[in-house]
Amino acid sequence: MNKSGKSVIEFSVEQITESSTAKINKVVIKKQSRQLTDDAVILEQPLQITLVWYDNSEKIQQTNTQVFSITMRTPGNDKQLILGLLMSEGVIESITDIVEISANSVEKNNNLWEVNLQRGVVPELSSLDRYQMTYSSCGLCGTTSLKSLELKNPPVLSEQKSSFSVSNILAMPNIMRKHQSLFKITGGSHAAALFHGDKLLDLREDIGRHNAVDKLFGALLESRNLRGNQSATGVLACVVSGRVSFEIVQKTVMAGVAILIAVGAPSDLSIIAAKRFNLTLIGFTSEEGFNVYHGEWRLLEHEE
Repeated sequence: MNKSGKSVIEFSVEQITESSTAKINKVVIKKQSRQLTDDAVILEQPLQITLVWYDNSEKIQQTNTQVFSITMRTPGNDKQLILGLLMSEGVIESITDIVEISANSVEKNNNLWEVNLQRGVVPELSSLDRYQMTYSSCGLCGTTSLKSLELKNPPVLSEQKSSFSVSNILAMPNIMRKHQSLFKITGGSHAAALFHGDKLLDLREDIGRHNAVDKLFGALLESRNLRGNQSATGVLACVVSGRVSFEIVQKTVMAGVAILIAVGAPSDLSIIAAKRFNLTLIGFTSEEGFNVYHGEWRLLEHEE
């Protein structure tokens, strides 16, 4: 616990949108009228992530460089996106596994990023055997199995009863929506938010729902590292603006977050994974109610 006595990680939910949008012209047609006007649209650009590590199996340590992934994303919070993705894929366990994350300084290209791993941190080569291409709507290909998640050695989720009441959860979608500044401007972003009780701690947006989750958990990883205490965070919940696939469950489990709440529907494999890793999974959340697919025991039985 920090000196101020707070046990919950503090974030800022304010989003910077200037680098995430572009101005375009459009023709608006309503009934029999046409009007030329301008508009703000969400940016979508490729992000290439290259890993650099040392091969300790050789007598002379050799530097290895290989592209880990190319993903389509909305520029902004790229470092957090990379941190979240590497954590969810089991490449790193903490920021201390990384020497540096930086954009390409030679070509001055903000879409090319390089991650230098600490000596002794060697990525699982089987996941790098092929050139991985990911898209904003699908997540990393080839990782949609329970066995693959088990092999990543995910943390055991807290079995502590949470501070979340039914009324807290019913209010979350609207609280999140009020802070989706990129969505307000473009109407084209997904969001992922972190809550503790009725308090919104942080929120990230992206054209891809997987990317929004990676940005959120990358920021969480950074904050935990700065405070040096990962256990004093209480039970947190991740709220996502869309549906829940297996990959979203994987990222939540790997981040050590025990509750996942979605505005949309879960897939069958996401429910199976939630049961396997004891994640509280909630879907179809609105002001009227929600469905609990696993882990109802974590919620408060009575309103406070």
